[in-house]
Amino acid sequence: MKTNIIIEKDGDGYLARVEGHENLFAFAYSEKEAIIELKNVVEMIMDYHLEQVNDERAI
Repeated sequence: MKTNIIIEKDGDGYLARVEGHENLFAFAYSEKEAIIELKNVVEMIMDYHLEQVNDERAI
C-alpha cells in the first residue's frame, strides 16, 4: 500500500501529514523532525486501533 506524505512550511516550522487522512499530521521545527513526529502519530493510532480490535475479540 502506497501512502503519500505531504510536508509543508507552516510558520516557523513544518507540517507533515498523510494525504487523504485529515487527522494524521504532526508539526516540528525541521522537516526531518516533522516526519519523525508523524511516524510516532501513525504508530500511536495503529496501536489504538489494534487495542480496539483486541477488546472486541475478548467480548
